Amino acid sequence: MKKFLLMAMAIVAMNVAAQEASNRPFTVRYVDEDQLYQQYVVAQQYLQLQAQLKNEFQQAEQKKRKQIETFYNQVQTKYKNGQYKTQKAFDADQKKLEQMQENAQKEMEAMQKKMEQQLGAEQSKLANEIDLFLADFAVKNDYDAILRKEAAMFINPRWDVTDKVAEGLNARYNAANAPVAKGEPIVDGNAATGDKATDSDSAPAK
Repeated sequence: MKKFLLMAMAIVAMNVAAQEASNRPFTVRYVDEDQLYQQYVVAQQYLQLQAQLKNEFQQAEQKKRKQIETFYNQVQTKYKNGQYKTQKAFDADQKKLEQMQENAQKEMEAMQKKMEQQLGAEQSKLANEIDLFLADFAVKNDYDAILRKEAAMFINPRWDVTDKVAEGLNARYNAANAPVAKGEPIVDGNAATGDKATDSDSAPAK
């Protein structure tokens, strides 16, 4: 009889919990992705890498263009001054100029492809890291959904959790990269305590 009573009480408790869950309002929050990229240290590193690679590409492109222009001007000067004694000599420089242009185009295309692959891999890694954190963040805070602000026509600013998400991501990054966590000495004049860094992914509930 006692066993039956306990089973009945358990069933009632489950039914009540299910009823409460069904009556609970759907909870939605949102993240401003642009703002998050400005606040999250890893996203900042990605943006810096993006700017660095773009700058390197532009510098390489300018260098190639200058080399070609310099040789072109040399050919023009030699032609105007009658320095080409034979048609064969002129044709050889023309062919060299064409080869320089062709090689420059191939090199810049290869460099651009490599840059795009590197940035694509880093962006995919960053996006996956953020998505995994958001999934855990939503569970811990009992949110039914976290949207990207850019995907909504309008959403009330009161549901913005960008700052909390950035804070949690940065806390996790700092904990994972702390000198003590890596077993490295702290070089700020203080002795390492040996305490393990703690994770603070979660933010206060709604």
